[in-house]
Formats: sequence, C-alpha cells, structure tokens
Amino acid sequence: MAKVGKTSQSTSALAGMPSLDGFDRKILTVLIDNARMSNVEIAKSVGLSEAPCSRRIRRLESEGVIRGYHADLDPAAVGLGFIAFVTLVLDYVTAATADEFAEAMRAIPEVVSCHIVSGGYDALLHVAAKDSQTYSEIVFDKLRRIPGVKDVRSSFVMRTLKEARGLPLPH
Repeated sequence: MAKVGKTSQSTSALAGMPSLDGFDRKILTVLIDNARMSNVEIAKSVGLSEAPCSRRIRRLESEGVIRGYHADLDPAAVGLGFIAFVTLVLDYVTAATADEFAEAMRAIPEVVSCHIVSGGYDALLHVAAKDSQTYSEIVFDKLRRIPGVKDVRSSFVMRTLKEARGLPLPH
C-alpha cells in the first residue's frame, strides 16, 4: 500500500532527530510517569535547578519531542468498555483515496489510533466502543463505507496485560 495521508509531527522529529542527553531523558521519564509535576518537583527529581529544567522542557516541546500532555482515562469508566483491534485491507490506493481514507479515520471518534502498516493488511486500528452493538455500527456504518476498504477483520480485547503510558527511551 502507498503512503496514506499526511505524516504526523513524530516523523518530522525523526528527520531532525533532536539530541537527547541524560538530563533530557530523566525529564522525559519523570513527565511520562506524572506530567502534572511542577517544574520545581521535576528539577529536584532530575538534579537540575528550576531555570535550566524549565528551558529544557520548553526546548523539548518546541522540537516536537514532547507532543502534548494528556489525561490517561480508563475506557470502562467512561463507558467505552468494548475495545477492538481492527485490520483493514484496501482494494486500491491513489493520492485521492489515500487522503480520503486518512480524513475518514480522523472523523471517526471511536478510532483511537490508526496505523498504516506492512504485511498482510494495510491499516491497523485501535477502536473503543460502548458495547458490541455500537462496535457493529462502527464497522458496518462507517468503516465498510469508506471507499476502497476491501476487508475488515476484528480482534476483541479480552484482557489487557500491559499498556504503556509512554515510549521506552533509548539509553
């Protein structure tokens, strides 16, 4: 499958590949664990004074290393207890259908993430729905109606054993 849609900022961060030193990694590790920590607490935790710590955090944000700060929600607690991973196979891809597919993915709020992948299918989706009926409506009324979608296959989450809050940082 061809490249689908516009790339995210993470791709541009890779192209420029900011240099991360030990303090940057410590700051990122602290923020991954608790992004609500004050600058004073972060600075103390990583062994810096407040001003340099604050400058580093602003630099990490401006370079796109830190893309944002988010609340980590429990899906069941907010009424989205039906989680599925969905593979899609696309019949054909042109520049127009690729853009249309990317826009369709962004327009479906239940699609938590969508990745264009290699292998036996073209896209891998993480979908969160209220229940199986709602999920069925997402598949039949939204996913299958996207031009070029040839095949949709679902795997339902039975139990989550590990879910990372952040990325593993290389040392």
